[in-house]
Amino acid sequence: MDDDYGQMFGGEDFMGDIGLEDEAILDYDDGDDNLDLGSDEEEEIESFVGDRDYDEKTPEPTISKQEQLRMIHLRSHLNQLTEKVKHHQYLTEKTREEQKQCRNRMSQLETERDQVFKEIQGAESDKNTSALYRLRARHERVCQELENEHKLEKMIADRLEQEEYELAKVEVERGKFLLAEDDLIKQEQQLAKEKTDMALQRLRKEEMKAKRAIRQHAKRQKDYQTALEDQKRRQQMTVDDAERSHAKHSKFLNQTMEKMQKRHEEENARYKENMRKKMEMLLKLKGDITANRENLKALHARDQAANKEAKQREEEERQRILQEGGNPDEILLIRKRIEEFERQKTEFENEKRQKQATIMDKILVEEDRLKKRKKQQPHLWTDPKSDKSKIVGPQKKKPLKIFRELTDSSIFDEIMKENTYIINGPEEQTTQRDGQEPGKTDTAREDRKISPLPVDSSDSSDAEFEEEEKVNLAVPEFEGLWDQHKPYKVPKDTESTLKLPNGSKMEKEILEKVLDKHRQGIVVKQVAAGREFQGCPFYSKPDVIHFKDFEVGKTYKKKVTLTNVSYTVNYCKYINITEMLKDFIEIQFDPPGQMSAGLTCEMMVTFKPMINEDLFGEVKFLSQTGPFAIPLQCTTKKCDLSTDTCRIDFGTTVIGETLKRTFTLTNKGALGTKFEFFKVTGQKERTVTTAATSLGGLTTADTIRAFSPDSTSVVAKKDVTNSLEKTDEKKAAEDADKASMGGVGTSDEQNGTQAAGEGLSMAGDGDQGEEEQPLQDSPDLAVSEMEDYGTLDGMKVGLVATGELGPFSSTKLEIIWQPHIPGRVDTEFLITFSDPLSDSISIQAIANAIDVPVWVERQTVDLKICMYDRLYQDTIIVNNRATTALRLKFEVCKELKNHLELLPKTGYIQAQSNFSAQMKFLPRKSLFEEAGKYFDKETGVLEAPMIIRVADQTQPVPFTVQAVLTTSDMEFDTTDIDFGCCTIYESTKAKIKLTNKSILPQEFGFVGHPEFVEVQPNDGFGTLLPLETIDLEVIFSPKKAKDYKFELNCKSLINREFKIQCKGVGVHPPLEMSHQVIHFSATSLYDVSTAYFHVINSHTSTNEFTHPVPRIGKGEIAPVGPTSFEFVVPEGSPLTISPSVGTIEPGKKCPIWVRFAPELNELDIKKEAVRMATKALEAQAEKEFEEKLKREREEADQALDEQKAVGKGKGKDAKSPTKGKGKSSPAPSLTVSGPRPISPPTLETITKDSPAYAAAKASLLRQYRGSFRTVTIPCYVASGKCGNPGELPYSVHNTLYLEVHCPVVKPTLVVISDNGKSTLDYGEVSLGQNIIKSVTIQNISNKTVELTSSILNTGGPFLMLNALRVLPPDGTHTILISYTPEKGEVFHEVLEIKTGHTSLHITLTGKGVSPMIQINMPMQDGVLDMGAVLAGEYLERTFKLLNSSSLSIDYCIKMDSLSLERHNIAQAVPAFIQANKTTKLSVGTQNNNGQNVFDLVPAEGRVPPGSSIDLTVTFAPDHPSDHYSDGVRIELFGKEETHNFMIKGMAKPRIMFVHGMDERTPDIESLAEETPAPTEDEDGKLLPTPILFTLRSIAKENDFIPASRDLFVGCVRTMAVSQKKDGKGASKHGNGEFQFDNVQLITQKGFNIEPQKGMVEAGGLKPVTFTWTPPAGHDPNTPVEASVMLTLKGDVTEQIKVMLRAFVVSD
Repeated sequence: MDDDYGQMFGGEDFMGDIGLEDEAILDYDDGDDNLDLGSDEEEEIESFVGDRDYDEKTPEPTISKQEQLRMIHLRSHLNQLTEKVKHHQYLTEKTREEQKQCRNRMSQLETERDQVFKEIQGAESDKNTSALYRLRARHERVCQELENEHKLEKMIADRLEQEEYELAKVEVERGKFLLAEDDLIKQEQQLAKEKTDMALQRLRKEEMKAKRAIRQHAKRQKDYQTALEDQKRRQQMTVDDAERSHAKHSKFLNQTMEKMQKRHEEENARYKENMRKKMEMLLKLKGDITANRENLKALHARDQAANKEAKQREEEERQRILQEGGNPDEILLIRKRIEEFERQKTEFENEKRQKQATIMDKILVEEDRLKKRKKQQPHLWTDPKSDKSKIVGPQKKKPLKIFRELTDSSIFDEIMKENTYIINGPEEQTTQRDGQEPGKTDTAREDRKISPLPVDSSDSSDAEFEEEEKVNLAVPEFEGLWDQHKPYKVPKDTESTLKLPNGSKMEKEILEKVLDKHRQGIVVKQVAAGREFQGCPFYSKPDVIHFKDFEVGKTYKKKVTLTNVSYTVNYCKYINITEMLKDFIEIQFDPPGQMSAGLTCEMMVTFKPMINEDLFGEVKFLSQTGPFAIPLQCTTKKCDLSTDTCRIDFGTTVIGETLKRTFTLTNKGALGTKFEFFKVTGQKERTVTTAATSLGGLTTADTIRAFSPDSTSVVAKKDVTNSLEKTDEKKAAEDADKASMGGVGTSDEQNGTQAAGEGLSMAGDGDQGEEEQPLQDSPDLAVSEMEDYGTLDGMKVGLVATGELGPFSSTKLEIIWQPHIPGRVDTEFLITFSDPLSDSISIQAIANAIDVPVWVERQTVDLKICMYDRLYQDTIIVNNRATTALRLKFEVCKELKNHLELLPKTGYIQAQSNFSAQMKFLPRKSLFEEAGKYFDKETGVLEAPMIIRVADQTQPVPFTVQAVLTTSDMEFDTTDIDFGCCTIYESTKAKIKLTNKSILPQEFGFVGHPEFVEVQPNDGFGTLLPLETIDLEVIFSPKKAKDYKFELNCKSLINREFKIQCKGVGVHPPLEMSHQVIHFSATSLYDVSTAYFHVINSHTSTNEFTHPVPRIGKGEIAPVGPTSFEFVVPEGSPLTISPSVGTIEPGKKCPIWVRFAPELNELDIKKEAVRMATKALEAQAEKEFEEKLKREREEADQALDEQKAVGKGKGKDAKSPTKGKGKSSPAPSLTVSGPRPISPPTLETITKDSPAYAAAKASLLRQYRGSFRTVTIPCYVASGKCGNPGELPYSVHNTLYLEVHCPVVKPTLVVISDNGKSTLDYGEVSLGQNIIKSVTIQNISNKTVELTSSILNTGGPFLMLNALRVLPPDGTHTILISYTPEKGEVFHEVLEIKTGHTSLHITLTGKGVSPMIQINMPMQDGVLDMGAVLAGEYLERTFKLLNSSSLSIDYCIKMDSLSLERHNIAQAVPAFIQANKTTKLSVGTQNNNGQNVFDLVPAEGRVPPGSSIDLTVTFAPDHPSDHYSDGVRIELFGKEETHNFMIKGMAKPRIMFVHGMDERTPDIESLAEETPAPTEDEDGKLLPTPILFTLRSIAKENDFIPASRDLFVGCVRTMAVSQKKDGKGASKHGNGEFQFDNVQLITQKGFNIEPQKGMVEAGGLKPVTFTWTPPAGHDPNTPVEASVMLTLKGDVTEQIKVMLRAFVVSD
């Protein structure tokens, strides 16, 4: 066929061309997957090469890209057609071969059919019945197969015809492209040539590019060499320049180093000087502390005495009240409360006076500032009246203006007005400001600007306000700045009214009404859900727009966010800003329109300051619910000045000493200032003028510099304050009942203030003209007087007197005390500042100077804290201010002579010099008893007086030695430590306490201890604080098995030793572990981690000299042999050890697996369940309460409405509740008092299977935080093999310990299905049954995880049906798992869902159950015999089908006669033909009518576990036969076959029958119609029916065993009989009789029949026994034959001829 195909398309040449062209076609892609269809670059190359090399020839037209694509598609189509032709040729040949084989098979079957037919004819001629039936069946089978082959041959012929048609169609299609293929071949050849030419062009171009690249590379190399040489030349020039520069600058470097060295030395010297000054300062501080200690002791003693006296008086008063019969507790409590009230009242009065003084100070400062400003900017005060007001007439006696104003109540009214102005908020502030007259706006604004005080503490009075109104402060500091600015004028309502041109009066009225209505509708109430919104509708962030510490000239911006906090939609409209802020503040705000609740909008506030003053105002908005405003503040930089102390006490000092004290001046503000620190001279009242004209002129510092120290404004201020305080003290008792919280303006206080003002004015009459002195003349005079006075009292300012204090900085100021005159000095210093808004700060310094010729620099020698038995030394320096030398003698009190010594005891001190004596102090333990009154035994304080005797001087020089004595002991809480037994693989820890008995900290350290002992923490070193007790751990780690005795030595820093005796026993156990500590990785809850280690038995020899042997200390060596171990895991730990018990042979090791499976504590889960249940019950009770409350309220409202309706119907009388008939019924009251009480569940009611337990477990899993736990597991060791518990002797000292670290983290995945259970229990499932269950998991972490799983047993019953996926946070995934058991056993597998770090284990369990079905049928050898029945009737029997398994069983009963395989099974050789008769068909004779002979009902169903159902078997034959049979198979769950048995029965034509004789015909009934044998003779009588009955006797050596066999006579129970009534006819026709005739004839031949006659009941069988005994002389080789007639009497009488045949057989 292939040759024909080749001939059809051009022969071998055509096929060869195709083969050659295939290579050209494959060349299209050039080795890539992409087709090379040319490019622009190749076209350029083409043109270039064509111009250069092929100018002499005209090139052929090239194939375009579209043509190439067409060629490719055409070649592909041709190749497909060729493949189709080949495919259909193959199918055609294959079909023809099948047809040929089918015809051969048909010829063979025809030959076999003819041969069988001939054999059938031969068998018919031979009358071989058995062979005839077999040949007929074979002939039928061959005919059937032949028929099938004819059908198959027809099908093959049809298929062959179709394939030939398809082949012809494809060949015709292929022929259409013959010409196109020729053209295609030519084009492919041309394309190959073009590609070759193109490759040559590419090659030439690449060669040209390569040559060009070589030339460029050579040029680059040359340039590189040139550049390299230039670089070397420049580098050499640089080196030469560097050497010259180094030589030139080396001398300058040496000079610089010398200068730096000198500077360093100067810094070191300066550092040493500073350190020396600091040490001196510390020493002076120590002296001050000592000086103050005596005062504190005296004050403490006085307070104690006063308290004791007060308690005593209180007790006496209590006794007196008791004697009088009163209640002392009540009376004393009332008195205490009265005293407390008086004390608070006094404190309030004092505080009030202090505030008044503070206000006065601030007013004075304000006056000074105003006068300064008037002098600096005189053009601001051009009003002649203002100038005239500054002139004060001479000798005019009147109180100061400021004090007169204090007495006037208007100042307090103004203060209250200002306070109210600020408190009421920005809206009222705007209202008040707008309400001012236009002429007073600027003045009032300036008044607020220049006030240095807070708004809430303003002190300006009405008189002062009127005076300042005349001053125009709106004039700018620089001309031209505000020339073009006009103040904003608020338009009146009349001006803003719209006017209609040429409108009538009515139109104007209508317009005004509409506008009024529109204005009223702008602001509306906002009501949502029955609630009216009240408050500010928009929340501002920040709440206050505050530009803090601004500078003039800079620009500041702030973004403000407005949030709609009203109930519903609202809008926000910007109105304006405070008038005074419009020149500096710019608002950028785009109205957002309607805004829903919670939405925000932004506003930009830009501040451009042009004046350095505080500005306050607000930004106004309008919303749907009304206007609101945001406060706006702009504050300048200010100073915040303070000192760390205002009082410095130098104590008592001897004349000639020099002491220095320092304090810190701190500026916490953002504005720097200059300060001046000087001393205020004069401590008594001076006659200084401070008239009204002096206020507001100069600052305090200027006043002090301008006048003498005796005439300062500060003194005047102080005097005024003192006078006020004295006046208040005199009248405090009179005004106690009249005072109030705001009563600073009472008449008495006004009088006192006025009197003080008058006194001050009178004192200053003589010096009032000094104010007009020039300022430049004052400093020199002030300095000279201050220096003169400073030389008198010894107090003066240190080196730093003036300076500049920057923002947020501090400085140290110093006061020097150098007395020259004995006596007490109280001096006041003052710190003034250049900042006009900062108050001056007063510092008070007190000291006491004494005069002694010989004096000790340190009156108290403080040795601090001293320890017993330690030597302490100090130097006593004695000074002599006398002009002569003096002899000194040092005396120590006799009580301390054994402990303290002064050397030398006698000495001479030169004039105007000093003398140093050495003091040695060695306190001993006896000081406790010997010191006497100088030593306080409770506190340990020693105060010993020492005396220096001076010759020719009666007054000795005393000084005191002070010290606090303490012990240096450290104490352990134990003296002995017994570590007991410890293995060499572990350590034993003992805790001890170390106590410091001293009040000094002591350093300690454990030194010299052996290497097997360790002290922790800090390796046994540390510091004990006074009286501190610390816990130490002594760790004993023996290295070998022996007894240890040693001591721990603890040393203190003073080399004292404290020892502890220690002992222990080292144990070498027989076993050892490869790891003592196991660190598990972080394991999530309900996950599992495993680790393993080895237990090793290395004990193989008892030779202790070659290697260490197991023993306890120096005890007996452990025997060599098997050693057992047992791990005891602590109860409640999440650990499992496997194996926990085992035996290890010498030299072997055993692996031990540790399993860590953390779980939640069951008690915690139950507590969480109770908490959640309680919360749910409370919520439910609250909900019920609210519903009931709502319902009762509705009922009450309804009842009230009904009452109103009834009242309205009654008429006018119903309007008044007091009128009418009777009283109005009261409103119904609510009966609900609160939520009902709940009864939360108890822990006992929460079970593991309850949903509450699962919910609590899930809740705890989601909020789990992680934990860490360490578990120590003992391992007991005993010598010998494991046996019964308690048999092996063991020592607890050989115990090994395993430490396991168990970190637990929160799981990533949890199971959320089935109440969080991670176990899928399929229960009992029948073998082969498929059950699918699902489990849903959730990712409770905050990360996306990728799920993977472990592999289930491929041969097991579990199978995961769906794939896993990536799970996002809080995502869920459902896993489907099927279970199909194949064996009757319990299956258990664990599916591990992995997420990278954690795993979720899902336990799969199920039990495969083999269904157990029992049938209580009377079967024998698997055959159920239904007995005999008349043909055409039926027989039913009922049996039990019992399910003895624990699951429901689905069964199905199938009959072999209905099986589809019945025909195939019937093709086997029948059993009666086989020699051994092994094959027995279950399906026997069937009904001719096509119905089943046997039927079982119900044929399918379900049997519950442990129960049974009834099966009814019906036998209904339609014709007589003895070979009715059928096979029954019971299948469970449609798969497994559990029972199969056979049912057989007989159909008889008459009631009586014989059964059990030899078969004369095959048991297979022929389907062919047989001619029935005649059963009656010519007279109508029944002919005898012959039967064959064979007997076999067994021959022995000399005898024969008789042959015996039973023949059964049966009687069929007919349906006709069962339907008759009981009677004679029933018995007559129901039973049958039989009888053997002529038995004597067969008896002679050895046959015997028993019984010979009898009766058979209906439905029964009666055996008749035939016995044959071979007669004497019988020939064993000759069979014996005889016959006997058997008469059967039933519905008819029938005779049967029994042909007996007997013969002898051997064993």
